[in-house]
Amino acid sequence: MTIAWITGGGTGIGRALAERLYHAGARVVISGRRNVVLEETVRELKASPGPGELMSIAGDASDSAHVRDVVARTKDRWGGAITLLINNAGANDYHRFFETPAGDYQKSFEINCLSAIRATEGVLPGMRDAGEGAIVNISSVYGRWASSNSASYSVGKFAVAGYTDVLRQALVDTSIHIMGVFPGFIETAMTLPFVQPGSMKSRFGKTPDQLAEKILQSLRRKKAELCYPWYVPWVWRFHRWMPVLSDRVARRVKR
Repeated sequence: MTIAWITGGGTGIGRALAERLYHAGARVVISGRRNVVLEETVRELKASPGPGELMSIAGDASDSAHVRDVVARTKDRWGGAITLLINNAGANDYHRFFETPAGDYQKSFEINCLSAIRATEGVLPGMRDAGEGAIVNISSVYGRWASSNSASYSVGKFAVAGYTDVLRQALVDTSIHIMGVFPGFIETAMTLPFVQPGSMKSRFGKTPDQLAEKILQSLRRKKAELCYPWYVPWVWRFHRWMPVLSDRVARRVKR
């Protein structure tokens, strides 16, 4: 039986993934910084009984002590190693470039990338001992085409993309699968307040449930990357081919 850990699992994409894995029979631990939100999520998901199991542990995934706690408590409860890690923890302050001091970049790196590095560091020994595992790192469309309207977030998500490539190369000859996820606009509590209703961006939005289904489908197919929705790889190509023009367009549509 799969033992999964989802960081940032209390809301949005993480919650949608937890629900699907729970109903598929996995043992799922969700983590995040808000204990009340995590506990409420577990109660609500259990209200629709599934064959799996759920547990929540509050904490900061960029804190190595928290990571050790999650790994130890998961093993104590379920007697095995975590074999699926979904690094979903992240935050976007939506500060424009000229509103973003250097400290915000450090904070974004810790939340959006260091959390993935710490969590991966914690679960890899167990996966290697078990001879199997999968690690999913959720970056963003901004992880390969930055937005000056979300400056520190973009840099943090670029770092996640780079770390995913490093991790895949390091484990290419092992049975541990690595997948990077690059979503476009997903309708979550974090994103909706910053998107104008009726804008071009709002018309292309997808739900967390839709993305979660695509992530698990791509994981089953052992894909190295998921770019979702369809327009994500096309806007990247546009940016590579015509970077100056694409940056001018971005000022109009990235909000």
